[in-house]
Amino acid sequence: MQVKATYHDIWHIAYPIMLGAVAQTILGLTDTAFLARVGEVELGASALAGVYYFVLVMLGMALSIGSQILMSRKAGEGNRPAIGNIFDHSIIILMTLSVILFAVMYYLTPLFFSRVLKSHEIADACNTFIQYRSFGIFFILPVNCFRAFYTSISTTRYITYTSLVMTITNIILAYILIFGKLGFEAQGIAGAGKASAIAEVITCIFLIVITALKKDIKSFGLFRFHKISFAQINQILLISAPVFFQNLLSMGAWFLFFVFIEQLGEHQLAISNIVRSAYMVLMTPVWGYSSAANSMVSNLIGQNKPDEVFRLIKKIVTLSLLSIAGIFLLNLIDIRFLLEIMTSDKRLIEDSIHPYYVIWCGMFFFSISIVLLSSISGTGKTQVALMIETANIFIYLSYAYLTAIVFKTKLEVVWYVEVLYWITMGVCAWYYLRSNRWRNSKPL
Repeated sequence: MQVKATYHDIWHIAYPIMLGAVAQTILGLTDTAFLARVGEVELGASALAGVYYFVLVMLGMALSIGSQILMSRKAGEGNRPAIGNIFDHSIIILMTLSVILFAVMYYLTPLFFSRVLKSHEIADACNTFIQYRSFGIFFILPVNCFRAFYTSISTTRYITYTSLVMTITNIILAYILIFGKLGFEAQGIAGAGKASAIAEVITCIFLIVITALKKDIKSFGLFRFHKISFAQINQILLISAPVFFQNLLSMGAWFLFFVFIEQLGEHQLAISNIVRSAYMVLMTPVWGYSSAANSMVSNLIGQNKPDEVFRLIKKIVTLSLLSIAGIFLLNLIDIRFLLEIMTSDKRLIEDSIHPYYVIWCGMFFFSISIVLLSSISGTGKTQVALMIETANIFIYLSYAYLTAIVFKTKLEVVWYVEVLYWITMGVCAWYYLRSNRWRNSKPL
């Protein structure tokens, strides 16, 4: 369970997480590709509703990240029972949170979309999607907790299996329900919501079963729930709270970004959904390195090896940049390939080209900045990561509002906010890491 600052260990932890990110990305990508063939309203609505759902999922993800930091620290110390105890308490917290998030989605979402969106058709389509997708929240949050557990103990191959189950299930169900195959009625955007929710249910059941059957996992004492410790719950919440608000800010800003674009028109929103889906695909390998940085930095500190942290971060950044460079070179073969997967509409493809170029500029800075920010969280200084995020979100929203709402600029100009955001984020994160103030971290 103790990791080393080697390229082998980084890749061993990162690549299954990448596959897990692929599964989550494909949920949105499948909706985009299929709904683009239904209509522009459905395509635009799936962008807004999908990001809205992702915002709420990321709140639960924050608790999983906090748990991952704690479990990774205990893995570095070689304390298996403590890892199981943190996992059990995390499940309790996440299931409580899922009830709250479900109530928000199911009962408050219709009022929310009707107030903030200009197009009534898009608002209705968003509500339809969320009404069905909301049931998946009870299952995707525990799935994220399992992923945090397997990442923290460096046994990430189960994340690979999970990704395959979620991806295959979602594609098959979405195709059947959206277009009405195998005797089912064509359900459009409602079918997309149902397919994603069912895929999350099946994935959660799969993870529970394989975990229960693995003998080598039993030494961690998962699912014991012997005695609820409010001190343990408090520790998880304290380390997770800054990540919670950090995710709320970042994903909330991401959602507002699309609300601003919706004010420009349904066509611009449809274009942005295509670009967003391509962006999420391109980000996939970097999320794996980001999660690896979070876990491995905490593990090294748990081993009392803080001097190796910078060497580790530099190696992870190097791999992250090489991954993006490789994808970029492949993309040069056919610049429209990824966009053509999303839609067959030639006008949408052509109008997406310039914003697509912009996100490629942002990808270079993203591949560095997110690793640096995750490394700060891995040291246990999650409150510092929150402060950095807050400052940069203010810049992000100010630029997006001015370009989309006030000046109503071209769409690609609005999308330049991603370049600005990741540059300023990286500078702030690097400055803090170089200050060495993170070395004052208290034991977790």
